[in-house]
Amino acid sequence: MMVLCFDMCLKMLPLATVLLWTTNVGAKSVCYSGLGCFDDNLRCNSRRLPQSPSDINTKFYLYTRENRQTYQVIDWTNDASIVNSKFRGSRETKFIIHGFRDRIMTPDSDFLDMKDSFLSIGNFNVILVSWKDGADLFDLNGLLGHLLNLPIGYLQARQNARLVGRQVGELSRKLQQLTGASLSSMHLIGHSLGAHVAGFAGEHVSGKYGRITGLDPAGPGYQPYTSTAGCLLEKSDAIFVDIIHTDGILGNENAVGHQDFYPSGGKNQISCSFLDFICDHMRAVDFFTESLDPNCKWNAYPCSSWTFFKLGFCKRCGKKGCSRMGYYADRSKSTGKFMLETNKDKPYCK
Repeated sequence: MMVLCFDMCLKMLPLATVLLWTTNVGAKSVCYSGLGCFDDNLRCNSRRLPQSPSDINTKFYLYTRENRQTYQVIDWTNDASIVNSKFRGSRETKFIIHGFRDRIMTPDSDFLDMKDSFLSIGNFNVILVSWKDGADLFDLNGLLGHLLNLPIGYLQARQNARLVGRQVGELSRKLQQLTGASLSSMHLIGHSLGAHVAGFAGEHVSGKYGRITGLDPAGPGYQPYTSTAGCLLEKSDAIFVDIIHTDGILGNENAVGHQDFYPSGGKNQISCSFLDFICDHMRAVDFFTESLDPNCKWNAYPCSSWTFFKLGFCKRCGKKGCSRMGYYADRSKSTGKFMLETNKDKPYCK
């Protein structure tokens, strides 16, 4: 049965490749109403442009303490959806953005757990950003889904992230305009490609978001362009940018924030099986959600490498003190790389 599926998958790959690569390939730019134009001038965007908003079908799901379990859909193109919602401009706002092939609204979603944890500690506006149609172009399970999405779908999803970032930015602008919310009170949390969505939002808005947290920002297609402005999440995209690195294959190992945290060295997590890259990659979400518990004192030490940390050269906090990995990271502490250990099993906080 597996042989038959594999053979069928391979036969379908050429057709899928043609269908995907004929979308905007060769075009130098494309423009969408309300979002402006996108071009391929940067090498990181060579020969590839975002799909249309209707293809990507981004949705914004609002939760507050008044509607913890029943979301409200808000839309940056529909003022009434915002004005008539439970959103309050006087509160801090948390955007949670998923990555490649993720499903943010499924009952077992780790991102719903994060939403619940946020609402348990504060009276926030929590907005879950779903762009699954743009992040999973071949909505198929099993071997066929993997063959079509890796790497074909990923190449397009990378570009779609640029458009979703602008949509997040436009919603932020509308929230400012209609509710009096401030960018400085907005915190964007993005996993994998979602981290770069947050970065593109920060690049798009007039002003600065208060904070962007990148949870193992996607590495493939980004890592070579770490020093190229406009290609990926970087420290200039918000007042404070903190990063949690958990995988050396699917994530970007390079330091791109004001504070970059490397639990267990940031490449392989002791709570995951050897070479289980997806587990390593997703562990950043688990770590951040655990960090929302005020009792989690996840001290991280300034250190240039995991080797130096394990040799005992980085066991002091320095003049500015240690920072805490996750939600309670302190931007008044040192900037740069931070190393720390985790537990093998839940709770991971050590």
